[in-house]
Amino acid sequence: MGSAAEKLSEQPLEVAVVEGRDAFVQLEREWNNALSRGPRDEPMLRHEWLRAWIENFAPGPTLRTFVARTGREIHAAIPLIESKDRDADTCFLPMTTWSTPCNDHSQRGGVLLGRLADEGLAAIWEKLRETGGWDRLRLRDLPHGASEWQLRDFAQRDGYSSGSWTSLRSPYLPLPKAAAKASLLEAGKNQKPKKQAVAAGAYATVLAALDSKFRQNLGRRRRRLAEKGELKYQLIDNQDAKALDTALADFFDIEASGWKGVGGTAIALKPELVGFYTQLARDAAKRGSLALGLLTLDGKVIAGHFSMLHAGRHYLIKIGYDEALHEHSPGQQMVSDAIRDSCARGLDEFDFLGPCMDWKLDWESKLRRHAWLTIFRPTSKAKLVHGIRHVFWPIARSFLKKGD
Repeated sequence: MGSAAEKLSEQPLEVAVVEGRDAFVQLEREWNNALSRGPRDEPMLRHEWLRAWIENFAPGPTLRTFVARTGREIHAAIPLIESKDRDADTCFLPMTTWSTPCNDHSQRGGVLLGRLADEGLAAIWEKLRETGGWDRLRLRDLPHGASEWQLRDFAQRDGYSSGSWTSLRSPYLPLPKAAAKASLLEAGKNQKPKKQAVAAGAYATVLAALDSKFRQNLGRRRRRLAEKGELKYQLIDNQDAKALDTALADFFDIEASGWKGVGGTAIALKPELVGFYTQLARDAAKRGSLALGLLTLDGKVIAGHFSMLHAGRHYLIKIGYDEALHEHSPGQQMVSDAIRDSCARGLDEFDFLGPCMDWKLDWESKLRRHAWLTIFRPTSKAKLVHGIRHVFWPIARSFLKKGD
């Protein structure tokens, strides 16, 4: 008799279209199990994250989830939200768009890919081709080099046009835990170093790689800030609902205290954002991956970050700080504490996520590029929009730049 794995591999790969939110909710356990076996296990691809996104940002639109399985095991899945568009992006022609659940608050996009990722993705593409009702598919903020880009190859092979637009260049910091441990072992004449020493060595390696002026300013401003009172960094990661809600309220307040509050983009100003981040925090706390950090001065919150720890990475999702203390760089002081904590946990990477910003580049210049992928059905209307948006306009823009 063959093994269970051999029997599973002999089962046919089948694709089903799951309609609606309730049916999507039923996929949670199998979804997350598949993600852990796939090429890209990240928190924004987990079922809980996508469910929170759908329930807070798109509770009404039609949702279809294309799922490729062998038996009960999921190998690939793409949730798609339908929208009827007629704007500058469609050249003011009416188009039906099927998009992955992703926006600026997602930080990074993608689809679920499991153990047989390539086969599952190819099967889903064939199902999408057979399924009518869409003019274009849109996958937002895909990391360059991700397996999902095979969809573009499948589309081009079958005569479908596609276009891409670079959206994000996100800094990320590889953490030097292995090098730090090796150096400590050598210095200690092969005696096993304590965990604290390894963490301190790793963080010291991070600091040593920084620009000397930034490093000196960071230290000097830390000392001056500490002269004002007791400076304390704490992480809220427990499952106590009351304590978590209090910490979230503190974070929302500090995040809205500066330019985000003035500009109307702060989480606290929009119910859908409060609902989304609260849901993310509660789900992450249940599985021990929440890292909600608060930096306090004499008990008053002066900076905060909303992060997740997942599969060896620290994902920095949102930050806020008291701009009245900007000369002391409270935001950077908090990031310094978060990186130190990541070293202590033995993590592999600190991912700053989001757009490239100067304060992130103070820590690291390595960038992870992302782009939007749009696939057009080969109809006259879709071909026209593709030609204008992805052929004519880039050429015209290049010509205008040369003229400047």
